[in-house]
Amino acid sequence: MREMHTSPQPRTHRHPVLLGLVEALRIDLITVPATFVIATVFWLIGLGSQLPYSIIPEWAFALWGVVHGLSVSTMGFDFSLAPSLITLGVWFFFAAGAKRLVAGITEAEFDDIGDASWWKKIIVALATYVIAYAGPLVTLTLLLGEGALTPLGFLRLALMLLSASAAGFLWVRGLDDIPRLPDLDHDAWEVGARLVKRLLWGSAFLSVLVIAAGIVLRWDELAESLQAYSSPLSAGVGLLIIQILFAPGILFAALSWVGGTGVNVGAGDLSSVFHPVPGPVPHVPVLQLLVGDYPAWTQAAPVLLVLLGVLSVIVGRDHARQVMAASWAGLGIAAVKLFVVLQILAIFARGAMGPLGLSVFGPSPLTSAVVMTAWLVLGMTGGLVLTRLSDMQGGSSTSGDQDGFDDEPFGGIADERDVDYYDED
Repeated sequence: MREMHTSPQPRTHRHPVLLGLVEALRIDLITVPATFVIATVFWLIGLGSQLPYSIIPEWAFALWGVVHGLSVSTMGFDFSLAPSLITLGVWFFFAAGAKRLVAGITEAEFDDIGDASWWKKIIVALATYVIAYAGPLVTLTLLLGEGALTPLGFLRLALMLLSASAAGFLWVRGLDDIPRLPDLDHDAWEVGARLVKRLLWGSAFLSVLVIAAGIVLRWDELAESLQAYSSPLSAGVGLLIIQILFAPGILFAALSWVGGTGVNVGAGDLSSVFHPVPGPVPHVPVLQLLVGDYPAWTQAAPVLLVLLGVLSVIVGRDHARQVMAASWAGLGIAAVKLFVVLQILAIFARGAMGPLGLSVFGPSPLTSAVVMTAWLVLGMTGGLVLTRLSDMQGGSSTSGDQDGFDDEPFGGIADERDVDYYDED
């Protein structure tokens, strides 16, 4: 019986441009229908009986642009403050797509030994991915969504897409293929990454505590502001949902308020722990926390950021030892990473949400990230110093115990007993 030998199927690789187009289309098929659904819901709940159907696509494409940081103007209202929770979700979608692109091209090219063209193909695929997604987004937002050509809007869009692409690349390839970065101490890099993760989670927790404390102190003002609506309960639920959509920006604004750089609440007024503003502001609960006087002891709030920096270093014995081993290099890497993340958050946390008191809202993108990073780095420095002092004291006490044991008089007695025992035998 003759054996049948089949030749292997020829391996075919799709072009990087095609891969980028496919990934961009995949994100479009998620985001665009979602914006139309949300716009339709707004039309039905809000002003459906007074506005034509043509307003739905305008709202949909306007929302699509605002989510990515662009500025739009519809029905006489200016919107440039991104709903940061949705923006964060889209960022993860985009980063996951970039990860699939890099992983697919790398695995395909590594099948062919000696082929080093995968690096160029990754660049082409990621560039196509960004352009194929950003091109229709900007075009449809400008033409149909009443978008505005503002430098800040395009900066935010570029930061969002490029940072997501870079995160997808690092997710797969790490630092080994980036020039000069492989020379960095990997232990220091990992320690810095863990510190930043701790600081971000701790900052979110601290922001929630600050907002909760503000609600307790200003409960009467919050309840009074909701009475301005015909149905306070419905208004409270609706405003709660809206505030959740803007949660990352609100949490960052709370940190800026605590750090002293403050938050703009419209008409150029800046509210901070050191500089309260009288108001008035629109009847939104979180905005009511920014106006009016607070007790004098609240001016010590920046200490909370320093304490957070200290705890991020010293909590956990193994972690503290790793930070001490990484020394100042680990703290420096953590400071740079933290500043980059906070700066991007600062840029997305500021913008307009309408006229009057919401025409300019949010922390300063120029100073807030710098000041908060300085407070946290001060705390991390203190934590590293405390860890080193603790290690020195632990080392000296250990050596003292050893010396005391050697000089213990009972040691000689034990030795004599041992000698007598062996002599009797």
